[in-house]
Amino acid sequence: MQDLPQRFEKYLAENLGIAPRLKPWDEETGLPYFFRDLYKLYECELLSQPWLVMAVRDEEGTTPATIRKHISQLQKRWQHEVLYLSPAISTYNRKRLIEQKIAFVVPGNQMYLPSLGIDLREYIRNLRTTSKKKKFSPSTQVVLLAMLYDWPGDGVTPSLLAERLGYTSMTMTRAFDEIETAGLAIVSMEWRERVLRFEEDKKSVWEKSLKQLRSPVSKRFKVEGIESVDSFFLAGESALARFSMLAEPTNPVVAVSSERWKAMLLAGAVTVLPNFELEVTEIEVWKYPPELFARNGKVDPLSLYLSLADTKDERIEIAIDALMEEFPW
Repeated sequence: MQDLPQRFEKYLAENLGIAPRLKPWDEETGLPYFFRDLYKLYECELLSQPWLVMAVRDEEGTTPATIRKHISQLQKRWQHEVLYLSPAISTYNRKRLIEQKIAFVVPGNQMYLPSLGIDLREYIRNLRTTSKKKKFSPSTQVVLLAMLYDWPGDGVTPSLLAERLGYTSMTMTRAFDEIETAGLAIVSMEWRERVLRFEEDKKSVWEKSLKQLRSPVSKRFKVEGIESVDSFFLAGESALARFSMLAEPTNPVVAVSSERWKAMLLAGAVTVLPNFELEVTEIEVWKYPPELFARNGKVDPLSLYLSLADTKDERIEIAIDALMEEFPW
């Protein structure tokens, strides 16, 4: 987080028209080691008031209750306002910080400075309303698909998903925020860990989430050099043909992650051809690894539907509609 102080200064300058200059706090060396391990402390002046800024070193931060205790410790040495500075704060923790009137700033996103009369809760609500119209990030889409394929009756935690899906706990926490903001689930705090639960059935969640979901395909290429598609997962029309009565396409279609695609190019395993070439293999490069949910040599049906949802081909439209009607909700 070396640029966090600079982002803070820029954010306040752009939004409040002030230019706070952070300088290291001289008394930081006298604090307990655990405290210095959690935060880098700066002092500055905001609207003629002295402030102490607690800039987190660990992006995952800590709980609002603990932050309040740390602020109380600091105020034994610092008799003015204290501000919590972090690159990200979850929806749940933001609510708790506001309830406890703890000043905080997330550069580029959120600001709450109650002693200065700057309460951006209305701005944050507008931000959340606007975000409902945005597409989910790939990692959030992965979380939602994971839930739809393995329905969590008792809820699921970020750490459990991180281990299962190969993402960081922080990424999973952000995914929880996106899903909660979209009104698809409820996130609560239990035993010091967040738990995500759905209130509706799988089909309802899927239908409500469709406006936020995106095609997993980032790019498509026609290539030569692939003698057999057995080591790949069938995608596109090739996969749809296995799920339906649709005829197999002339060119087999397979899906790969961006990491595997880069490795293939680096190894010279394939040659990219012009799109008008015939009788070649078509590769879809996905935003998330297709193997996460693939089964029996083909990509999963929900991702397949999303990858073909914008088609103008009536044959494909009929086949994907039938695919979703037969999906075991």
